[in-house]
Amino acid sequence: MPTYFLTGANRGIGLEFVRQISTNPNNTIIAGVRSLKSDINDLKSLTYKNNIHIIECDVSSTDSIASLEFRVAEILSKNGSNLDYLFNIAGINATSSDTSLSMDPVSLQNHMNINVLGPAKIVETLKQYLSRGAIVMNLTSGLGSLKVATDTPKCCTYSISKAAQNMLSLHQARDLKRYHVIVICMDPGWVKTRMGGKGAMVEPEVSIAGMLEVVGGLKKEDSGKFYRFDGSPVPW
Repeated sequence: MPTYFLTGANRGIGLEFVRQISTNPNNTIIAGVRSLKSDINDLKSLTYKNNIHIIECDVSSTDSIASLEFRVAEILSKNGSNLDYLFNIAGINATSSDTSLSMDPVSLQNHMNINVLGPAKIVETLKQYLSRGAIVMNLTSGLGSLKVATDTPKCCTYSISKAAQNMLSLHQARDLKRYHVIVICMDPGWVKTRMGGKGAMVEPEVSIAGMLEVVGGLKKEDSGKFYRFDGSPVPW
């Protein structure tokens, strides 16, 4: 009975992850959302399957993340399990038109808090519940690759935060090696979601199915690697 924890579960890529993972009744899903008062109707519509637990997890709030320990522990105690998969999915790209010559300090701080510090603190908080051989997947972007950004210079603030998140993943892979935990970066492609916006080319169903296939085939020597949803390696 694999157990998954993921953030950003009420819409877009996160919601599609829940939809696909929950098709197997043997899977248990702890679905983190920014606020239980936000629009979570689509996520709630899936809870009839009884293997989905919705909890509040505001990635921008260290207090909210700190309280995860008790809420996750309560769910795990009922199932008699640990976390087999931890997917850091929640993130923002709030000022996509900025450049290196027009960055807003507040926006940069917000992106770093949510896209970097949030995933760092979530793993720190929940590491004691990760099972031997567990997989941590940090959802990043091709724009966080220095090589890709050379050819596609856009979304400056977002790209900087995702490059930092990639470095975080490398450090997590090293620090969690002694716990036999695998950590990877994953580029979902330009997915047709609200965050993806105009021009997005990849259907959510295709992206998530691909990522789950990649995750399902990981070995310990893959820890610290950067993949695209189709399994191809992404250059740093």
